[in-house]
Amino acid sequence: MKQFARLGLLLVVLAVIASSIGWAQGLERQLTITMGEFYFQVQGQGRNEAISLEVAVPYRVTFKNEGNVVHRVKFGRGLIVEEGVPYAYAENLFNDVPLRVEGITESGADFRVTTNQMIELDLEPGGEIAVVFTLPQSAQGTWELGCFVIGHYEAGMRANLIVQ
Repeated sequence: MKQFARLGLLLVVLAVIASSIGWAQGLERQLTITMGEFYFQVQGQGRNEAISLEVAVPYRVTFKNEGNVVHRVKFGRGLIVEEGVPYAYAENLFNDVPLRVEGITESGADFRVTTNQMIELDLEPGGEIAVVFTLPQSAQGTWELGCFVIGHYEAGMRANLIVQ
């Protein structure tokens, strides 16, 4: 009986460690964001509705471009406008946040890149890419997800990211 209790405790400890690291395959909270012409959409929500994320929770967010054109996605706050055109954000949500980007190249090869910053995500029509991350406490607040292909942001292709 004591052996089963120890094994159970060990499994709980290992699960907590893997969860806190946020890199254990399959332990991340899954979220899919679909993109099309001038929208972002999470299943069960309306187009461009706010997306909620929690700090200290490992996520695997899959982006799918179901549109007919490339989308250039940025994550931040403090919109920068140059010559009347939205250009970028003054503050990047993924600055100094360890993350992993995974996908398949056009030639069909799997790829995985680990980095401490992501400025933008460009996704071709029909493309799909996953981003694995855990947001720190300092990320709490309201951010925005926006497409910065000329004309897309202006056409409403943006959604609030609420980090709690």
